[in-house]
Amino acid sequence: MRSVPMLQSTVNADLHAHIREVFPDHLERIRSYMAQPSVSEGNLGVRECAELLSESFLQIGCQEVEIAETPDLPAVWAHLDAGAAQTLAVYGFFDTNIVGTGWTHDPFEGVVTSHPDFPQVLYGRGASNKGGFMAFLNAIEVVQQVRGSLPVNLMFVCEGEEFVGSLHVPQLIERYREPLSRASGMLSPGPCQNAAGAVDLALGNKGCLHIEMRCSGEDWGRGPQGAPTHSSTMGVVDHPVWRLVHALSTLYDPASGNITVPGFLDGLREPTAVDLQLVEDLAARYQNNEAAGVPGIGRADQVPCFVNDATGSEVFSRYCFLPTMNINGIRAGFTGPGTTLWTLPHEARCTIDHRLPPDLDSQTCLERIREHLDAQGYTDIHLEVLMSVGAQSLDLHDDLAQSALGVFADWSVEPMVWPRRGASGPTGYFSQMLGLKVLGSTGLGYASGHSSADEFLVVEGNGRVGGIVELTGSYADLLCSLGVSTSP
Repeated sequence: MRSVPMLQSTVNADLHAHIREVFPDHLERIRSYMAQPSVSEGNLGVRECAELLSESFLQIGCQEVEIAETPDLPAVWAHLDAGAAQTLAVYGFFDTNIVGTGWTHDPFEGVVTSHPDFPQVLYGRGASNKGGFMAFLNAIEVVQQVRGSLPVNLMFVCEGEEFVGSLHVPQLIERYREPLSRASGMLSPGPCQNAAGAVDLALGNKGCLHIEMRCSGEDWGRGPQGAPTHSSTMGVVDHPVWRLVHALSTLYDPASGNITVPGFLDGLREPTAVDLQLVEDLAARYQNNEAAGVPGIGRADQVPCFVNDATGSEVFSRYCFLPTMNINGIRAGFTGPGTTLWTLPHEARCTIDHRLPPDLDSQTCLERIREHLDAQGYTDIHLEVLMSVGAQSLDLHDDLAQSALGVFADWSVEPMVWPRRGASGPTGYFSQMLGLKVLGSTGLGYASGHSSADEFLVVEGNGRVGGIVELTGSYADLLCSLGVSTSP
């Protein structure tokens, strides 16, 4: 029998009582969904999972449900018209990362067992996204069963390619542009607590321009043509790898941490007074331990210092408000062990992701890079866009943000509010193409390990971290709040 949690809502008692009553059914629905493999890399079970998700949409009363074909993996579209005054779009993804090795529980058996930190967790690949999303659908059903109908109409766009780059989300948006244009905002539901129970609310993400730079002897007209030469020829043969390295050195100054491409920062939005106060709040929370607060670092001891030896609010200001130019891979020549191959490579490639705050347009930034390289004499270096997605931004006083903050208050949870996260995501396409404001993860629960073994979703929390009952309940509270407050 479940113990009474410390984490409790002070509103919608009828909904929460029903959620506790049907908890076994909710858990089984989540387990069944997770048990269906949906690994997009290699296309393991993605279509079968799309069909299973479609059935779930029909079960909650969606009048329109269809598997939306793309050139690669399928997506799912659904529309639930509750006859409400307001309509919201909902983004989800049902593919998962590769399984990998090191699991102590079968990734597709849906094992529920104890965990060192929690009374019960559900192990399985997809616990983070599939488990959290199915809990959201369970919350929709609860509101319908208890209150008779939803207070808001919902349109769902769920892709099966998030882990392989979300390449066809723009195509899906174009396909459903007409109905989506009626939405006043977008939800991207998911668990939002960390392992200690803390809650972060991000008011946006940066955009992303991901490019590949390529320097080849053939395009350059110098150096090896089409194949490597022996490394002993370096004294008389030009070197494409060195050329690319020198070109890269003109784009960014590692000493200052600044992008040095002329015009790249033109149009950069200045942070507002509210933004600056939120950064001060973050600096106060993580005083003398900033590495523990910056998302994506991992262990706090993994990064001993920051760019420019920044501390305090400067760390979080740079993270939230400045663009980045990150080399995430360089490939050239022989990269295996030892010295078996002695080559002068005929080409070199480098992938760079740029995280762009609002008002820095990907196309304009790309043009500035091209102009700069040409001006430096690197007209032969080829640029290819691998991904381009816009930033998204939500005002603190917007109805979506205020609804989420209201739910947290009803649960006696005080979140740390971020003006922006440095990462990017597919929801940026909806902001870029439709102008939709987006509310990210707000569910009171915790999931861990989407890129590692033994991924899990907390089933029964420890009083600070919510389990499935609290996750579903906080979603239900949000739906009720949005039905009252959301405005076009």
